[in-house]
Amino acid sequence: MEHRKKALSLVLALCLLGVAAGPAHAQIVTDAKLPVLEALQRDLGTGSSLLERQLDEPFTNSFGFPLLLAMLGIAIAVVWPVRLRLLKVYTTWLDRLALDKRLSVSATSVGNVVLTTLLVALSGQFLLWALEANLSLLPETLILAKALAIGIGIAGLGLGVGRALEAPDDPGDRPLQIPPGLEETVGHYPFAAGIMLGLTNLIDQTSRLLHATSTSWNLAQGAIALIEGIVVARFLILAGKAREREVEAATAAKKGPVVPAIFGMTAIVWIALAAAGIACLFDHIPFGILILQELLWSGLVLTIAWLLTGFLDALLAQLFDADRTVGRFATAVIGVRRSRVKQLALLASACLTVMVWLFAIGMVAAPLHSGHSIVIDQMRPLPLLNSVRSLDLSPRTIGMALLVLFIGIALTRMVRGWLEKRFLPSTTLDIGVRTSLVTGLSYFGILAALLGATNVLGVQLEKITLIASALSVGIGFGLQSIIQNFVSGVILLIERPVKPGDWVSVSGAEGTIRRIRVRATELATTDGGTAIVPNSSFISGNVSNQGNTRMAERLDLTLAVSGCSSPAAARQALLDLIADDDLPVRADPAPDVCLTTLGDGEWTFNLRLFAKPGANPRTARSDILLRLAAQSEAKGIKIKTS
Repeated sequence: MEHRKKALSLVLALCLLGVAAGPAHAQIVTDAKLPVLEALQRDLGTGSSLLERQLDEPFTNSFGFPLLLAMLGIAIAVVWPVRLRLLKVYTTWLDRLALDKRLSVSATSVGNVVLTTLLVALSGQFLLWALEANLSLLPETLILAKALAIGIGIAGLGLGVGRALEAPDDPGDRPLQIPPGLEETVGHYPFAAGIMLGLTNLIDQTSRLLHATSTSWNLAQGAIALIEGIVVARFLILAGKAREREVEAATAAKKGPVVPAIFGMTAIVWIALAAAGIACLFDHIPFGILILQELLWSGLVLTIAWLLTGFLDALLAQLFDADRTVGRFATAVIGVRRSRVKQLALLASACLTVMVWLFAIGMVAAPLHSGHSIVIDQMRPLPLLNSVRSLDLSPRTIGMALLVLFIGIALTRMVRGWLEKRFLPSTTLDIGVRTSLVTGLSYFGILAALLGATNVLGVQLEKITLIASALSVGIGFGLQSIIQNFVSGVILLIERPVKPGDWVSVSGAEGTIRRIRVRATELATTDGGTAIVPNSSFISGNVSNQGNTRMAERLDLTLAVSGCSSPAAARQALLDLIADDDLPVRADPAPDVCLTTLGDGEWTFNLRLFAKPGANPRTARSDILLRLAAQSEAKGIKIKTS
């Protein structure tokens, strides 16, 4: 009987040290003003009493102890050898399918996450069932056992994400390029994040059951916050060092660094980590824990969302490929054009991507819905600002507002980039319509992000209207030109009298339209510079639109030629002089020489050429004149500009 109690103590200890998922908001005894040692002694005594009461409960049957050990061994076998074997079988099956490289890598990564999470969570549930089947669990112990099962599943989620990123079996299956110095450790941090998420909530569950004192609760939460902070900071330090090495190597090789863009966002995480540390130092431990929990939780959720969207995009791209079964059926049987099939795949990928990311954002924001005390006193003495008295300026709502604004702008840029680079080029729309659609979407997305952020802060539409009406006089006088240019830009996007790529002359500036922005339009001039023209100039002024994308490369020279026997000989001499491959001029369209003036032994010609792509028109003009000057003397003719 003694050895059974020892074994049961071990199992219960695992329950008390297990992990559980969820935010940390424990019900603690706040009125217990006890010294540290006395508080710890009181809470440990309560825990020991619970353990002793559970140990007094008998097994449900005479074979309870060996059966419990056997079921525990089965759970461990599922987590370790069975899981690794199934992952190996899954990888072999993917190799037999002969998938595209991108789809193979993304399918391997998603499969690692799904299989690992399911098998580890299954082992946790199996362990819970083993405890319930063989032990007479107390209600308190049953709560901890269920928390243990859920926590094992969360840890399995982190283990799966880490394995997907590390790809220990084949580094070529990594979904992103890991900088040197992180290859061997990148898989450990998601697993540690899963453990920390559950361990933090374990303290919450234990505090609820034991009615712990505030002293013990603060010590335990502070210790967990310290461990979580060390885990996050350690990863940031390693990522920073890896990025520094990549930048140094790229600088030495005169190439751009190949570090993934996600590693460039470490500054934001450092700021959040610093905010959590400051909150803990100033005795706002729940808020500090919330920030740390969000860092770990959002890291796991967003990584899974990124892996899943990459898999869906690669799957749809291969599924609707014109050489695959679905693509051939759509083009040959149904009669859909190949370009339409590709567009359908892109639209389906975009819809699924938006759904996945919206769900991921909801999962990230879910722990933030709990209430916290407001730490900023709302003092608004002016009558004009009385309408915003209901603003919630707590750290939670301010952080949520900034998060909504950041996510809204980020999603807008992601959709804009997808439209510009992937979907719109596959359509038959001209560049003007594409620009109008993309710019309009940008306006709408940023406006929606601003409205969402203000709504989180409690600023309603009628309050914004009140403040806007009070400021209307100042806007009318001080911002008149800005609003005029903005409205003009909207008109340009709707009517499209000009579009990117057109050669225009407006308000004394000439050049090719590079971009139509909110306030002004950028022109690429012939000298390689940029001219900024207010949008209102295109509406209220005279505009000359050539509509030729090569106007920025055009060179016009007026030359007087003498020393030839006839105008035809003079024209041919000019063509021969500029027929040199070393000159930075295009062969197509060919140089054009037109006679404009007749004279006594001298004829005036207009020479039109087009500079090669990337050549500076001013430099090209200079090179042409230098060649004409050098070669004309050798042929006994005289050329001068007029």
